[in-house]
Amino acid sequence: MKEEEKNHETTGKKTTLTDKIYQDIKDDILTKVFQPGEKLNIKELAREYQVSDTPVKQALQRLAEEKLVVNTPNKGMSVRALTPHELQDIFDMRLMMDTFFVKDIVTTLNYNHGLRQQLIDCLEAQKKFIESNDSNHKPDEFFELDLEFHTLYLAASGNQKAVNVFRDMQPFTYASGTYVSQPHYRDCECVEEHQAILDAALASDLDALKAAVTAHLNNSRKALQLIFKVNQMIYPEN
Repeated sequence: MKEEEKNHETTGKKTTLTDKIYQDIKDDILTKVFQPGEKLNIKELAREYQVSDTPVKQALQRLAEEKLVVNTPNKGMSVRALTPHELQDIFDMRLMMDTFFVKDIVTTLNYNHGLRQQLIDCLEAQKKFIESNDSNHKPDEFFELDLEFHTLYLAASGNQKAVNVFRDMQPFTYASGTYVSQPHYRDCECVEEHQAILDAALASDLDALKAAVTAHLNNSRKALQLIFKVNQMIYPEN
């Protein structure tokens, strides 16, 4: 059996060798073993992880699809880098979308009981996660819960393009290490801010919803900008 076709048992769930290499590379990106902008050589990675080239290629392709890795023609793969300007642009776009659609979002949540319940359930899952885990140790899991909440919120606008734009922006802050460096107490604050957003939306209070969304995004912007600045001081070459 070829190396890349072997299955590995992890927590009762079968994963392929490609899955394992994908997670290993992803973890190394997030912990800055691989720096933003650093080239990722397939053969070097294969030697490092002691596998053939095939699972590395497949893993890098998945990471490229998730926008954590950039595939540049004639140059190969590299870790996606984020600039301060891009970080600012991301939050400007998010604030614009999240506040522009508040009326549609409130209207949808008034009649779409399924979507409303999904938001409530997502927030409850965040609360349970924060209470039972130190999110610093499981940034992937909290990131997914955060992503789900904001995706559902924008889905209530009925604008699929807005949802797609949001999902395309998220990997930038994730890959840069800013999101996963966010301290646990800030994650706890985010859950409280999500609660304020949901409360305002369910109360059909447009002004309160705009205020809650604006406060949440501005607080997140400030937190991630600070983390980004510190990272740039530590890794000035990037």
